[in-house]
Amino acid sequence: MNRNMQQHNMRKPWLLILILFGSLLPLGVASGDSEDPTFTLTGQVYTSEGEPAGSTYVRVDTMESVLSVDGSYSFPGIVPGEHTVRAYFMNDGHTVAYRNIFIEQDTTLDWYEGHNWITVAAVNNTGQALSQEESYTVTLAETAETQDLDDGRTEFGPYRTGDYYTISTHLDGGESNQLTTHLKLEPGSATAPHVNHVVFQEGKNSVFGFVTDAAGNPAPEVIVSGGDVESTTNPDGFYLLNGLSIGQDVELEFIQSGHSIAPNVSVSIDYGSLWVNQTTTTTLELPGNATFLNSVMSVPMGPVELEWTKGLYTDYVELYVNEISQSNIIYRGSSSSFEYTPSESGTSEFFLVAYNVNGTNPHPGSVLVLFLPTQSEEGSWTTGMSWNYSLVHTPEYRSNRTLTAIGTEEIVDAFDRSQSTYLLRITDDRYEDGETAFRWVSSETYLPVKTYWSDAPESSGYYQEGSLGWNFTSNGSDAGLFDGQLSTRLHFNRTNIIGVPGHPNGYDDTHNSVSVQHGVSVTTPAGVFNCTYISIEDDEDGVLSWELWFNSTVQNYVKIIDRLPGSHSDTVVHELTDYSRPNVPTFLTEAVVQSSPTFELQWSEFSNIKGYQLLENGVEVYRGTSTEFEVRNRGDGTYQYQINAITELDYVLMGAVLELQVDFAPPVPVLTSSASFLSTSETALFSWEYEYEVDHYSLTVQSPDGTTREVYNGSSSFAEVDELEPGLHRFRLTASVNDKLSEPSSSVFVTVETDSSSNNDGFMPYLSALSVMFVLLSAILLIEMGRAKE
Repeated sequence: MNRNMQQHNMRKPWLLILILFGSLLPLGVASGDSEDPTFTLTGQVYTSEGEPAGSTYVRVDTMESVLSVDGSYSFPGIVPGEHTVRAYFMNDGHTVAYRNIFIEQDTTLDWYEGHNWITVAAVNNTGQALSQEESYTVTLAETAETQDLDDGRTEFGPYRTGDYYTISTHLDGGESNQLTTHLKLEPGSATAPHVNHVVFQEGKNSVFGFVTDAAGNPAPEVIVSGGDVESTTNPDGFYLLNGLSIGQDVELEFIQSGHSIAPNVSVSIDYGSLWVNQTTTTTLELPGNATFLNSVMSVPMGPVELEWTKGLYTDYVELYVNEISQSNIIYRGSSSSFEYTPSESGTSEFFLVAYNVNGTNPHPGSVLVLFLPTQSEEGSWTTGMSWNYSLVHTPEYRSNRTLTAIGTEEIVDAFDRSQSTYLLRITDDRYEDGETAFRWVSSETYLPVKTYWSDAPESSGYYQEGSLGWNFTSNGSDAGLFDGQLSTRLHFNRTNIIGVPGHPNGYDDTHNSVSVQHGVSVTTPAGVFNCTYISIEDDEDGVLSWELWFNSTVQNYVKIIDRLPGSHSDTVVHELTDYSRPNVPTFLTEAVVQSSPTFELQWSEFSNIKGYQLLENGVEVYRGTSTEFEVRNRGDGTYQYQINAITELDYVLMGAVLELQVDFAPPVPVLTSSASFLSTSETALFSWEYEYEVDHYSLTVQSPDGTTREVYNGSSSFAEVDELEPGLHRFRLTASVNDKLSEPSSSVFVTVETDSSSNNDGFMPYLSALSVMFVLLSAILLIEMGRAKE
């Protein structure tokens, strides 16, 4: 008892320590940290005419964009505070609008293409937010609108960009103490997102005006400065100097390319609208902008010719790569082109600046170039690569064939070994409509592991499927062709399953010696190539079964002489006529008539990009990183698809165009019956399943007398048919979808017998008199035979 009491008392201090420790824990640790609230920005996007806009991207700060495809958008997860929000009208002019926004609750904001807002903030003379004890208003003169400041903020719009507006307020009290500014409403840009954001400050005003030449023409790119503030005139010659202290006397200077082009103007900063226009007395002819012929390009790794046009009054240009700095200049001169050789694959941006004795052009031209590797990573193939060959068969037969890489697959070869392969689609100018062929080639040797061919359905529907094995060895160990451990021996095996009735399958099994030589030159219609030459000689008859020339740049064989083709030819010579690695995204889907309203589009992989953009008839239907997209529920008609690449800098690289014809053919329904034999008093039950929503089904029956009639018409998935006359009845089902009728189903036959002939007494079926006599005689005979044995 005392020992238990002592143990109990020893536990009390530990219990107190735990309680105290728990009470010292921060509330956030004990109950979990509460997350900061976030809000959602929602709204509509419209064209400039007020119709729902097409594909439009809305983005807040550097967060991931959201896509609007139906004219509405929702952008969740915005923390409270000041943000920059952008709308990019992808399908309505490719225009953007940037604006400042303050989020402190769920907010609605509707966008119009070609429009933007004027956002206003007001602060006191120390730059702090205004006290809310007094109310302040802001006026937009051109529309006579007046807005109250809410927490020192307000806004006007949206209005069409390109127009000028005058905004004023009275922060210092009294109608005479008016602060005024004037601006041109701009779309904004990534580098200047707040061009339409006005900040009024107590005790400070603005000076603004236009600078023109003697003829009244705008004088752009003139630096106007007063005190510590300066501004550059826009293409209209307009300038704006903000933040000048009231009571200050400033000297306005007008400088272009380091030269004074107009007399200075003294201005005393006061309240009110401070317009100061000026006319230049000196005209400097600055060079016009130099412009690249392309805005975005993709080229194979290697030299690229950059071309441009020069503006007026240009003495020379400077070409920069990636940024405008003296360390990045790659050309200076008067030429209109320059050949640039990259040191590595990837994306490069080039800038072009024009100069003359008076200065430089204000807006450098730029072009984005994607340098694609001549070989993909680790020398592997990528989808979309293709090779064109001319084939000459002996006996004489010629064709032109294209092999296109469309995927990868693990295949078991003829030696029961798992092989990594590239899947190739084969097209041939001698193929008929519907004739198809595929080939699976080893990713190590580029030799076929599996082949498949099927004839055009209208010709025969026959097929041939081949399984091949290439067992290369050196001194008894496995070896390859291009890995430095060159083979000296080859065990080759091939089985061709020929799907022609009565035709024997093909079979080859040979042992061969292998010779590999490097640096062998060969000429084909595609050019002259430095190759690895491989000859394979049959040990039994000494025939050179294969001669192959492999080129690492082409990443394939440029010439093959096949003396064991496994066909009716004695020899087939393959010569490369052309090859390509796509410079833009390319469709793998063929331009065939789509008989289903739902189908899949596939396109080639493309390196050094952020994602893909898929357009259908000019409207974006997909953006992402996948190389396939399922198109669903398209009506009959012609559809044009374009697959584009989105670069890391958000440039759109235009890709291939594919035109598809959708001509829906309802599939044939499958009809089943509950029984094949019925009596005249029984009901036949039919059922079916179908993948499409139908207009109606039609079930017909051909009676024993040869007449055909409809016994059901409706949308149900089953039907009951009764009152059938004795005999054999043939039932068929058709389905109508979108006013198109399917082909009839396979026939279902039902035999109807009279009630007397179909009556089953107990477990004994009906037997004719002759059958009964036969059974009785057989039984008597068996009994007598048994007695005889006894």
